[in-house]
Amino acid sequence: MMFGWNYPPGVTGSEYAIAGPDYEQDYPEPCPVCGEALVQQGYRGEHWVVCISCDYQEDLDFDA
Repeated sequence: MMFGWNYPPGVTGSEYAIAGPDYEQDYPEPCPVCGEALVQQGYRGEHWVVCISCDYQEDLDFDA
């Protein structure tokens, strides 16, 4: 018996909306909006931080 998901055509299951971030770790600085903790996330070479309490999100640029 084979177990798995049946995705629509063009969907692989590795999309961010399905699989989530490639990695996630605590970020050392607090949110500049509400002061709560930030979480650093990454997906396919892109990196950003998100607040665990409010809608704050900021892209990180490691090339600079």
